[in-house]
Amino acid sequence: MKKTFAAAAILSIFCALAFCKGNANERPPVDVYDDGTEEAQKQKDDIEKKKKAAEEKGQKVTKIKWNTKKNRLAAMQGDPYNKKKMIGKRGFGERLLNINKFTKIEPCTAYLRLTIGGLVLRKGHLIYREGTDVAGFEMYYDSSAYALQFATADRAAVIDAINRYFNDFDEKRLDRKANFKKTRAVYGFCNSYEDFGIISGMMTNFSKPKVYLGYTFVKHTPYFTINVRPAKNLAYEGDQSEEAMLKGTTIEQTYFFTKAQAKKLAAFLDDSNISSMQDETTEDEGVSETDVYEAPDGTESQQEAPAASQPAQESKPASEASEKSEPSAE
Repeated sequence: MKKTFAAAAILSIFCALAFCKGNANERPPVDVYDDGTEEAQKQKDDIEKKKKAAEEKGQKVTKIKWNTKKNRLAAMQGDPYNKKKMIGKRGFGERLLNINKFTKIEPCTAYLRLTIGGLVLRKGHLIYREGTDVAGFEMYYDSSAYALQFATADRAAVIDAINRYFNDFDEKRLDRKANFKKTRAVYGFCNSYEDFGIISGMMTNFSKPKVYLGYTFVKHTPYFTINVRPAKNLAYEGDQSEEAMLKGTTIEQTYFFTKAQAKKLAAFLDDSNISSMQDETTEDEGVSETDVYEAPDGTESQQEAPAASQPAQESKPASEASEKSEPSAE
C-alpha cells in the first residue's frame, strides 16, 4: 500500500513538472519593481537580455548603416553603442590606426580622487563623436587617458541627475554625513561607452560601463559625482591570452564636479547642442544634381539648382550656452 502511494506521489510530481514546462510560454511576464536600486537595474537588464535573445532566435538581425539621416533613429533603437555606429565619420586609415575616434570641442575640468593621493583638479576636453549622437568628456585618470561618452538617452539621464542635484543643493537636502556608497547612485544609473589607452591620441581599448550618478562631500564641500563602474575590456573579448587577462577589466573611476563644472557639462550634453554638431557631420541622403530636360527642338533646359544651404553655425561653447540657464552658485 505504501509503495502504491509513493508511486502515485512521484507520478503526480512528474505530471506537474511536465505541465509547467509545457505552459511556460503562457505565463504572464514577471513584475518589475523599479525602486532605483542596483537589484532593480539588474532585474531590468536580465529581462532585456532574455528579450533580446528571444528576438535574435526568432528573426534575422538587420544590419544598419548609421551614417545616413534616414537610418539614424533606427540605429538608436538597438544598442546605442553598436560597432557600426561608433565608427562615426572615420575613414579606413583612421580605423586601421585606431585614431581620431572623437573630436575635442573645448576644454573642461573636473576633480579626481587618484589611487594615490587626495582630490586634484584635472584638465580635459568636452568631446563629440562625429556623425553620431554620442558626446562626453576625456581626461587622464591615474596614468591612462579615458574618454567617457553618452548617447541620447544616457545624456538625458546625466542632465536630469545634474538638475536634481542642483535642486537638492538649493533646497538644503544634501546629506553631509552620508557615506559615498549611499549617495553615489542617489540620482540613478545610466549606460555609457568609454575609450581608454596610455595616450589620448591612440585609445586601443573600449568598454561599455555602468555609470552611477550621485554626490558626495569632501572636506565639507559638496560635489556632483559620476562614478564609472569596473567593466570588461571589450577590445580583448574572447581573447584568452595572458595579455588579455591583464587587461580584462577597467578600473573604477569617480569624477567630482562643482556646480559650475556640472552646469557646463549639462549644457554641452544638451540635445540642441549635440544636434547642431550632428547635422554638420552626418551625411545627407538626397539628389545631388537637378534634372536636365531636352525639348523637342533639341535645346536643353535645366532649372538652376537652389543655393546650397549655409552650414549650421558653429555650436556655441558649453560655457556660453550655460550662461542662459540658471546662474552658477560658484
